[in-house]
Amino acid sequence: MTDQYDPKYKAPEGAHLDGLARVKAIYIHPVKSCGPVEVDRALLTKAGFKYDRSFALATEMPQPEAPTLSEWRFISQRTKPNMALIKTELWLPTKDSNPDDPLVQSGGCVVLTFPDPDMPDWTTRLETLFRTWSLSATPQVSFIVPLQITATQMDRLHMRMKTFRIHSRDAKGLDMGEVPSVASALPKLKKFLRIPKDQSLTLLGCTPDTLVRTDKNLAPLQYIGTPAVHGYTDQQPVNINSLSSVHAVSSLLPPENQPLNAVRFRANIWITNTPAYEEETWKRCRIMPKRAKLRSIEEPRASVAPVLSVVCRTSRCTMPNVNTNTGTFDADIPPPEKKKGKPQPSTTLVEHRTIETGNKAALGYLGMHCVPEDRNLMEAEEQNMGLYVEVGDEIEVLERGVHLYGSTGNDY
Repeated sequence: MTDQYDPKYKAPEGAHLDGLARVKAIYIHPVKSCGPVEVDRALLTKAGFKYDRSFALATEMPQPEAPTLSEWRFISQRTKPNMALIKTELWLPTKDSNPDDPLVQSGGCVVLTFPDPDMPDWTTRLETLFRTWSLSATPQVSFIVPLQITATQMDRLHMRMKTFRIHSRDAKGLDMGEVPSVASALPKLKKFLRIPKDQSLTLLGCTPDTLVRTDKNLAPLQYIGTPAVHGYTDQQPVNINSLSSVHAVSSLLPPENQPLNAVRFRANIWITNTPAYEEETWKRCRIMPKRAKLRSIEEPRASVAPVLSVVCRTSRCTMPNVNTNTGTFDADIPPPEKKKGKPQPSTTLVEHRTIETGNKAALGYLGMHCVPEDRNLMEAEEQNMGLYVEVGDEIEVLERGVHLYGSTGNDY
């Protein structure tokens, strides 16, 4: 996505383009609301892309109706914009990895890195200088989170499941705060996020047992087979967005807020070679492999073209206002009589992209929620291969129609 601002990705609404839409980039967000990982290929599962939103940070909060009681709630860039500065990396074992390595037994790990909130001593400054060759670089804190926890590890570390809130729903997660590498980093992470001392902070991990059914904007069972499930995504398993749509929104912003970084919208699949907002007419689409040969180091890809049911537009919140480079909210330049500018791009999205009334709380709409169809997942399983999506794949639209957020009912 380094060239996302290139004018070649602009395609006005209604423009005629030759060829099919293409997958430009794929993003995984291992920790909900933290920095993403850009990948060349990703494994599609019933619950979305593997490793996407596998973890969530949560704090223990007093309950408004019963101050003596508390509940755990996830935190996000909506209230902690500097979460955008928490970088993530994925390390996955290869066939040559040592099978006795605990991280190999855990299926790999996520590495989280964030700016050190404490004043560095001279040794830390020297280490940072040697790593970055920059006198102004901020020292960083890193820690490792195993992707999977074995039953033996759970017993040894006395790990337990916790119930916590994601928006209006209850979710469950394995408390990773008992893992020594996580436990040692949480105090500094709590300080970096400016969480009050009387609140606890932990990292919760999604497991197969904690997946839940989606409860709104339901995809037709005649296509998807069985009810859609998700872990820590806000609503649906997969999100798709278009660079031309972001370019169109960017052109509407005040000059000081241009260009608009597409990564702010946290999509899984970014597409090109389609007119702005064209994806909003899609009801079903097929992702067709484009690359002829696979590199020998990669897991074989099933000879299956996955189909996604496109269920609704993505109603936006305040998170796209977070500047991912600074971890602060963006606004336009206020007029002389005002002290603060209007939040951007939310103000522009509300004005120009409130194109339906399905979600009264929406700050405009951009992007589409999608659900994988069971048939393709079963075909890949029969081949004993992974159902992958790769950069460069082409997208065939199978069905078009009209979308209205919340119009499909709340029960399968």
